[in-house]
Amino acid sequence: MAKHTVEDQTIALAALLQCARLVHQLAYQGQVENTTAMHTVIRSLFTFDPKDTADTYGQLLNLHLGFETLIKLLAGGQRSPNDAELIRYGVTLVNITQAFMADDRRSQQVFNRLTALKPSFEAHGLDDALMTDLDQLYREVISSLPTRMVINGEQRFLETPRIAHQIRSLLLAGLRATVLWRQVGGSRWALIFKRGQYLKAAKKLSIGHDI
Repeated sequence: MAKHTVEDQTIALAALLQCARLVHQLAYQGQVENTTAMHTVIRSLFTFDPKDTADTYGQLLNLHLGFETLIKLLAGGQRSPNDAELIRYGVTLVNITQAFMADDRRSQQVFNRLTALKPSFEAHGLDDALMTDLDQLYREVISSLPTRMVINGEQRFLETPRIAHQIRSLLLAGLRATVLWRQVGGSRWALIFKRGQYLKAAKKLSIGHDI
């Protein structure tokens, strides 16, 4: 399923930034503004054999928040502290992914755990029990990597177990998106030299146009 096109890379980047935006909302507001946006990216953890990159997330409409964020960050202009925080989350996930993909044992461990959790997901959906299991998976396998994610926000939200579980589940989904981005040809150099191409693709994909 490795189509090395700008379109595929843009979809993966939008998914990554959608995860980042949702983490930011949970950390500062205690809830997400669109539950479908959260369900879309977390469901991708259980999409093992998509027919193409877009199929990983279902309808591209479900990545509207991610495309919106990507367009804002790529378009330039004055950035807010929130924008800087989202960029930091994205860069950190790229760094985490680099170490994760270099560790075959760890990668297999995540795949095995997600495979074991898939029947529960299919039977009960994205319930609190599944979020708790995904949280545990992130803490046990990803948090021990050299690069660690630091989340800013309201302490009362960050210390609420249910919210913390959702945040780590979203970080796991963000890792999935970043791995996908790498698999379809994404790289640090691409972020520099394909900026204009990514912006053009994001604008067209966000309104459902083919490229």
